[in-house]
Amino acid sequence: MIVGDAFVTVRQDELYQVLTQHEELSGPPRYFTPDWDAARDSVQRLAALKPSVVLTGHGRPMAGEALNHDLETLARDFDHIARPSHGKSVK
Repeated sequence: MIVGDAFVTVRQDELYQVLTQHEELSGPPRYFTPDWDAARDSVQRLAALKPSVVLTGHGRPMAGEALNHDLETLARDFDHIARPSHGKSVK
């Protein structure tokens, strides 16, 4: 499944993660996300589809148990994991 930037497999707000391409499923890039409620709804809908492989706009493809576990966790805890607590991306 191609998910664009609904979620990413490399955090875009941490330079070290971008440079090393360390795989970590996280929410959409803060600088592209004006509506965090809609972003959460998108992640929850995508997680409900239970994809076997995802291709994201940033990061490497992800599959298997790590994908299933991490996507379920992100969908459930989106506001805690992905929604920024400060900065211009906060509504």
